[in-house]
Amino acid sequence: MFVKAAVIYGPGDIRIEDIPYPKPGPGEVVVRIHACGVCGSDLPRALDGKAHFYPTIVGHEAAGEVVEVGSEVTKFRPGDRVSVAPLVPCMECEACQVGRYSLCREYSFVGSRRQGCMAEFVAVPERSLVPIPQGLSYEQGAMLEPATVPLYGLLKVGSLAGLRVAVLGVGTIGLFAVMWAKFLGASQVAAVDINDWKLERAKEMGADEVINSRTLTAESGLVGAIKAVTDGQGCDLTVETAGHPVTQVQAVEICANGGRVLYVGTAHQPVHFEPQAFEAIIRKELIIYGSWMSYSAPFPGREWQIAAKALSDGAIDPSPMITHRFPLAEARKAFETLRSSDRAIKVMLLINDD
Repeated sequence: MFVKAAVIYGPGDIRIEDIPYPKPGPGEVVVRIHACGVCGSDLPRALDGKAHFYPTIVGHEAAGEVVEVGSEVTKFRPGDRVSVAPLVPCMECEACQVGRYSLCREYSFVGSRRQGCMAEFVAVPERSLVPIPQGLSYEQGAMLEPATVPLYGLLKVGSLAGLRVAVLGVGTIGLFAVMWAKFLGASQVAAVDINDWKLERAKEMGADEVINSRTLTAESGLVGAIKAVTDGQGCDLTVETAGHPVTQVQAVEICANGGRVLYVGTAHQPVHFEPQAFEAIIRKELIIYGSWMSYSAPFPGREWQIAAKALSDGAIDPSPMITHRFPLAEARKAFETLRSSDRAIKVMLLINDD
């Protein structure tokens, strides 16, 4: 038996091909994928030749229905609706033993280090699945993975009750950060980006203030803009999701005394701190958090349980983020749309869409 998949052979060489049906090994489950989001991390693998291996199938933001279980599987059965928690930790190293799965040295990952979910069917380890409620659509289920990324970092920070929060960058992760900050009790959330259309989405999704940093004058800059909306204080917490050298420096500059900075965005270029900017960390006695992935004990963690319930209850609604939908046959177009369109936030592949 063969199934369809978007197979990447090299930079931009994306072919819709028949691949063998993935028989489950011990402890594995075969999922019929219904929805798979395109992540920004998929783009260099699909378009720039930066995958771990070729041919490769990417896709780690996915949801679907269990159709077959392997031996040793105890938690799932055919017909169960699930979301994929794509990390596959070794469960044996020191980090795993203390529940810090994101720091596992021997991890695998669905959609990068092992074949992913841009296929009609995929086999994944049982522990890498999260049940999703009947009231949650497969599209929403596919949004659980990006939803958990900023939530994991925010839970590290602790209570957000009454805090003034600034979110730098309002792509998928930034928009989720806006919603989670409000959900967790922040008194004020300011969203910062250079795209007015995305800032409008941030406003719709709960941001109290939106700031286009490209339009600011050199005299006041983002520091002045943030002080203007925080009674001259600065923000108590900055959440940096853009992964840009400019915002990674601004994150410390806009904090109030005793503030905190949560770095979620991945750096792709050198980040240079002028002495005055670096000294802000010391003089303001800032606390810096780094956040990588979204897993805690018991695996995959409370982030996944909180996100599933919040999305199911409607307390967090990611629907406005889904700006484009494509069938599996148009996977290449989906990648190119996310890279090129200034009005693309979450691009979704609908697979096995009856």
